[in-house]
Amino acid sequence: MERSIGSTDLRQKLTDILKQVQERRDSYIIETFGRPQAAIINLEEYEQFQRFRKEREAFFEWLESTASQNAQRNKNLTEQEVLSIIEQARQEASAGAP
Repeated sequence: MERSIGSTDLRQKLTDILKQVQERRDSYIIETFGRPQAAIINLEEYEQFQRFRKEREAFFEWLESTASQNAQRNKNLTEQEVLSIIEQARQEASAGAP
């Protein structure tokens, strides 16, 4: 369950909050003057988020590398050739769609 808590209340209830986060997997949005500033989440969820983030970064690095390689390979194509390749890909994609 996600809850919001002010920073003053957090200081007073930190031990209880940490116990809820650890045992019940609650998460807290920490607010200062009514504005969200940070979050407290279960360590396992944080570690899962970090793995996702690394996988996402690796994917975008691969995507950028692939785009760069394709740009080099396709730099001499005419606009008509590019449009033809796009149309062929669309047809193949729609033929494979359920």
